[in-house]
Amino acid sequence: MRKFLLSLTLFSLFTGMLAASDYPPPGGGNLFLFGHPALISSANSAAGGPIFSVGPYSINSNPALAAGLKFPSADIACNVLIDTYDGRPGSALRLGGSLPTRWGVWTAAAQASFVELNSMPIGNTFIGRGGFARDISENLYLGVSLSAGGLWYDDSSDFYFAGDIGIWYRIRQFSFLKNIRFGAALQNLGKTFYKYGPYGVKYDMGFPGFIEPKFGIAANFVETANFTLGLSADVSFPLFSNFIFSSGVQFFIAKLVYVSAGWDFNAREADKDYGIHSPYIGVGVKFSLNTSGNKLMNSHDFNQTDIKADTVWQSLHKHTQLFSVGATANFGTQHIPPPEIKVGNIGYQ
Repeated sequence: MRKFLLSLTLFSLFTGMLAASDYPPPGGGNLFLFGHPALISSANSAAGGPIFSVGPYSINSNPALAAGLKFPSADIACNVLIDTYDGRPGSALRLGGSLPTRWGVWTAAAQASFVELNSMPIGNTFIGRGGFARDISENLYLGVSLSAGGLWYDDSSDFYFAGDIGIWYRIRQFSFLKNIRFGAALQNLGKTFYKYGPYGVKYDMGFPGFIEPKFGIAANFVETANFTLGLSADVSFPLFSNFIFSSGVQFFIAKLVYVSAGWDFNAREADKDYGIHSPYIGVGVKFSLNTSGNKLMNSHDFNQTDIKADTVWQSLHKHTQLFSVGATANFGTQHIPPPEIKVGNIGYQ
């Protein structure tokens, strides 16, 4: 495994250096963010978001995060992008699932994006991703993932094949801060999309960013029975030739409603005057369903399913608006029967 990761890193560095002279299409670095609104409302944080929340979508930010899933989970999302200048729409769809086992958590996901906007000429892409994460301890997770996909636009085409590695660590409390989390990921180790040019424009730097180291930190600043306030901050360095800063704040109210806001800064896009860099605004609702009456759920001893529905709006690059809706279901809590005590031939629970 170490030889494979080393070879993948060296290959990524070589191909990335060949393509570092320019910048990718506007929005190309956000390709995986279009997968699920929870990715945006968690500031795409390697630490798991301002308030720790994970799902199959988390593999896009840091493959280690999925180790925090204790029960089977699935997500679905739909994204709409609109160029307000000429009215052209774009879209992205995603499906994902995670399955915890005795060895670790396996995750699989598929994302299709159709973004042919004048203000964001990314093209049409389809990417499948698989990953494995394991908790070394209650406060330390490790994970890896591998992705493959293709891109097409008019007469142009390209392929994607890359891997990610990640780590996550938690400190329960320090001073007034609670649930302090650190995350780090090394993303896009391999062949990303590059040498692709719609409208005859050639973008020589790959997207998403080659060999992108990412570091994140998050913590709960206020934590009571009915209110939690969390903040996160992340930095990443695609091919060590760009600087991206992402920050987020999130409120969890009455154990029911999430309200999120955040902002990011992309140095190369700012230099090219591509990005507006407006904040995002997100709202999520978490609720539980009693599934003990369902035969399928009962057969797996699941008596409750937790569902989180998310929606996010953000003004992206020039004239581009993003609207995203999605849901994540965690098929738990698992019913564990109390121990049985026998006295003679009589049993008690």
